[in-house]
Amino acid sequence: MTEIILVLFSVCLLVQILFHQLVFRKLLQKEDTPEKSSQTPSVSIIIAARNEDENLAKLIRALHDQDHPDLEVIIVNDRSTDNSETIIETSIRNKPHFKQIKIDHLPEGWTGKKHALSLGIQAAKNDILLFTDADCIPKSSQWASLMAGAFKETTAIVLGFSPYQKVAGFLNRFIQFETLLTGLQYLGLSAIGRPYMGVGRNWAIRRNSYDLDYLASMAHIVGGDDDLMINHIATKDNTINITLPSSQTISKPKHTWHEYLTQKIRHLSVGVHYHKKDKTLLGVFTLSFLFGWIFFFSLLVSAINPYFILAAFGLRSLSFYSIFARIGQKFGSPIIFWALPVLDLCYSIYYPVVSLRAISAKSIKWK
Repeated sequence: MTEIILVLFSVCLLVQILFHQLVFRKLLQKEDTPEKSSQTPSVSIIIAARNEDENLAKLIRALHDQDHPDLEVIIVNDRSTDNSETIIETSIRNKPHFKQIKIDHLPEGWTGKKHALSLGIQAAKNDILLFTDADCIPKSSQWASLMAGAFKETTAIVLGFSPYQKVAGFLNRFIQFETLLTGLQYLGLSAIGRPYMGVGRNWAIRRNSYDLDYLASMAHIVGGDDDLMINHIATKDNTINITLPSSQTISKPKHTWHEYLTQKIRHLSVGVHYHKKDKTLLGVFTLSFLFGWIFFFSLLVSAINPYFILAAFGLRSLSFYSIFARIGQKFGSPIIFWALPVLDLCYSIYYPVVSLRAISAKSIKWK
């Protein structure tokens, strides 16, 4: 039995190292910086907001400061019961390129965010649709120009990166780790021609590529307005990445484990709707990650030479941590190197629990 576990352990480590070197490392290559020109495409920024009165004024100021020659901002206020409507009206006064769409009633069969996005997209007038969330802030005044400027003639989708604000505490450190690891997966696979998802906090698509009928077909699913749409449309020929720190948005992190786990369960619950080939590829990576740790501890207490096991797992960890740390620096989201083994181990415990909860969840809400 020990010999079988040793073989499986070796396979897991090999799969992990191949992912690190062939997928993640691709993100270390130098990225083209879009040049600002009079040809920068016009942009419609669309935000679905529900009870976001504490975030909207700051977001609207940041969007008003965007250095872009032709943009409009559409804020869809989805049945907010707080002070959102007043704040939006006050903040966009004398800003003719800002627009509020108010929703008072949710049609049957729709979830709130998808319905809000559907109305925002139908109201948009520009060629490029750029999405972020109400609790996000662009990292720079060049955000909209960089995201729109990244489009080339054959590009339908631009995937961006969106980290969370750093605050003190282990929860935030874990959020930073998982966010960067998720970014390595979806941006890395996109970089090698296998795009499968993006995050709604920072992505863009050509208006004529957005499939409103598909959005309507998944209107009842909570979440997935971003990754399922990208999974539906993205190909190796029509999708590109931009990860420059100035092209990113930054989000407010959750402050309790309960809030964070609720958010992650919502995100993971839509993964079952991905294309089969994407689920298979992600499953191989995730299972090799998790079982690599399980087999590592199993073999340490077996009769196998522990020095060999430690050396083999150390090679896998060095491959992972060295690339992870360098990409964190490049993305402007550095992770303290000495914390990586702890975060790595915690992730291997956390992920199966959250995934099982996401699969079995019967009731998931947006807000």
